[in-house]
Amino acid sequence: MGFIHKRLSSDSLKERILSTFLLFLILFFGITAISYFVLPEGILKSKNPIQNWETSRNTGILILQIFLYNMLSVLVIGIGSLFGQKREVEVNYLSVGYLAFFMLICQNAVVLGTWSFSMAGTAVPLHSRIIGTFDLMHRAGLWEMMGQLLITCAIAPIGMVLSSGKKTVTRKIINIHLSKAEKVVLITGFALMLVGAIIESITINSL
Repeated sequence: MGFIHKRLSSDSLKERILSTFLLFLILFFGITAISYFVLPEGILKSKNPIQNWETSRNTGILILQIFLYNMLSVLVIGIGSLFGQKREVEVNYLSVGYLAFFMLICQNAVVLGTWSFSMAGTAVPLHSRIIGTFDLMHRAGLWEMMGQLLITCAIAPIGMVLSSGKKTVTRKIINIHLSKAEKVVLITGFALMLVGAIIESITINSL
């Protein structure tokens, strides 16, 4: 865990992104496979009450609906990123935003593994589910998750409440600054989520 902490809390944005991406691959596809074999099909379908909203037949409005809905996950990650934790022997604080991100990834993996999509058709074999994830022209999931990943890594240093053992310190918002690279990655993350919303809206309205 110390190795992971060091990589995810690194001062290097590139190292944070690469480490988070590797963990994403392991968790997402690992949990997808496990849930496929262990959990009942459709176990999470219709279990999320905030997904029960009527989609617009107007593609432009639907894009906005989906994008704003996906911003709820970014809000959770953002709130988590305001908190950081480390042990006394560790140098940098680890953003709690990572925990929020990986929890979302695990949830997405279970949804894919159990085919619990709200508008899912006939379930397909595991290998087709995994391959379908990379159909970037028709599937929004990878776009959205990569957007969340970049946002998480970009805002990892914004912690305002920092805990080390029993000691907690706070920072003022005026003392928090993102580097130029972090700002670019943050904007790119939002752009990827917008692309995901566009693809998802087109797919929904083509059904």
